Amino acid sequence: MSDPIRVEGESSIADADVALRTITALTGETSEAIHASNNLSDLLRAASRHIRRLVECRKVRIWVVRRGGRRLVAWDYPEPEGAPAVELVREGGEGLAGWAIAHEQTLRLGPGDVPPLLIGAHESFRSAMVIPLFRRRDVFAAIECLDKTSGAFTDADFDRLDVAAEHVAFALDNALLYQLTERRALEKEVLLEVANALATPLDLEDVIQVILRTLRQVVNYEAAAIYLLDPQSQALRMVKEVGYPSGSEEAFGLQVGQGIVGWVAKTGEAVIVPDVAHDERYVAARSSTRSELALPLKLEGRTIGVFNLENDHVDAYHEGHLELVSAFGALAATAVQRAQLTRELLERRRLEKELAIAREIQLSFLPKSNPAIPGFELAGAALPHDEVGGDYYDFIRVSENRIGLAIADVSGKGIPAALIMAGFRMSLLAEIRNEFALRAVMRKVNSLLYESTDRDKFVTAFYGVLDFRNRMLIFSNAGHNPPILRHDDGQIEYLPEGGVALGVLPDAHFDERPIALRPGDVLVMYTDGVSEAESPTGEQLGTERLEQCIARLADRSAEAIVQGLVDEVSRWAGARGQTDDLTLLVLKVKPEGT
Repeated sequence: MSDPIRVEGESSIADADVALRTITALTGETSEAIHASNNLSDLLRAASRHIRRLVECRKVRIWVVRRGGRRLVAWDYPEPEGAPAVELVREGGEGLAGWAIAHEQTLRLGPGDVPPLLIGAHESFRSAMVIPLFRRRDVFAAIECLDKTSGAFTDADFDRLDVAAEHVAFALDNALLYQLTERRALEKEVLLEVANALATPLDLEDVIQVILRTLRQVVNYEAAAIYLLDPQSQALRMVKEVGYPSGSEEAFGLQVGQGIVGWVAKTGEAVIVPDVAHDERYVAARSSTRSELALPLKLEGRTIGVFNLENDHVDAYHEGHLELVSAFGALAATAVQRAQLTRELLERRRLEKELAIAREIQLSFLPKSNPAIPGFELAGAALPHDEVGGDYYDFIRVSENRIGLAIADVSGKGIPAALIMAGFRMSLLAEIRNEFALRAVMRKVNSLLYESTDRDKFVTAFYGVLDFRNRMLIFSNAGHNPPILRHDDGQIEYLPEGGVALGVLPDAHFDERPIALRPGDVLVMYTDGVSEAESPTGEQLGTERLEQCIARLADRSAEAIVQGLVDEVSRWAGARGQTDDLTLLVLKVKPEGT
């Protein structure tokens, strides 16, 4: 029998028919109305079914290159129609399709043909035909046909597949581009949503919640956590997590350098772990985790925390995910910074309000004016270093002819010191009203402070009662800077007698001492902010210079002596300025007859 006569143009007519049927199959099943998330899937389903009918084979798969050729992805579409697709994943170069893509060659194998050397997993087959798909000269997919129903694939099958492949490649390229465009639009949309959240007065937890919720729309994860770094303790504090089981809290207590998260915090570098089972750094918080992505949260070049994602699939993340998550991480870092600044601002306002109240209370404790008493001048001043100081002085009327003189310094600064000072003042006034002897007053005040303050808190105090009719001062010094008594003849005397600081020992004993005062005597009571004032070089003023200054000022009024001492401390400190509370109380004995 003679060979059949091939009519001229028959081949081109057949090719045109195949092309027409392919285009009809693809466009008929995939219209512009199809939603973007289904567009690629519907195209692949339609193309696979059409080619299976075209070349009459058992199975058709269209493998798409992912991750720059490191991965191949295809979908099986089981019967009945509409059943969910099954995703298949292979490493680049694996199987028949991997070989064709890697070598950029078509492949046709019949029953009994020896296949090329294949790597990785591949399905058994009787016959096969594979053709790579090109996009701008680069292979980006391959059509794999398995098991011709009637033996081996023919030249005609190959020709039909070749023609159909051209149109499938065009449609697939458009579908991937459309998918990419839609994905980019979604990424911008969710990033805008997070940016808008940052512009609203949400607290840190609410903003982080928005970030994690919107991120899931574009990057799949089963668990996520955001950590902040404590620069002092080098501990990582988990501020928000989703997807972790109860009982996994121990896995969150990480130090810098510990686990994948700790490694990122230490190095400041992002990391993608394709398989945590092969990474010794992994700290298991979820038994089902297979891959992980972690990146540093940075502000002005310094690492302030870590953003961590976990996935139940091996090799779930790639550089594109890292780039996108980095954008979310930058927003998270901004949210953290804003929350910290807001928290600091609110804390500063709260503290300023508390300090103003405490300062007002403290000022109410200090004398409003200097008392006028026969034969004496009294003056005092208190200049706190902070808004609220721990120093105290007072003039206390004891009887018609006696007045109490008190000066004290509370350990510590700020509001805690002011509260202790208030307690000391109330205790002192209460005991003075009972008209106990000075040593009894000091003993009772000491017991009250010991019972009501911490062991590292104490009060140094000097308390004296001036009998201005008899020009006699009785005093007791509880660990305070000894007042300086300059007599009219220039002799200097210190007044240290009394006992230890108040609140140190539960059963402390205190002495008292009387001293006679003569006209022209000047008694200066002060806190360590005066004698220990430092010059710009760090040298203290000291009691010797203080004596010299008192000598120069001795012929002035009590108020002028106070101001002169304040000026001397300021001059000595220079540019260094005041570094401690400064409190003074000056008693001057007037000449006879004034």
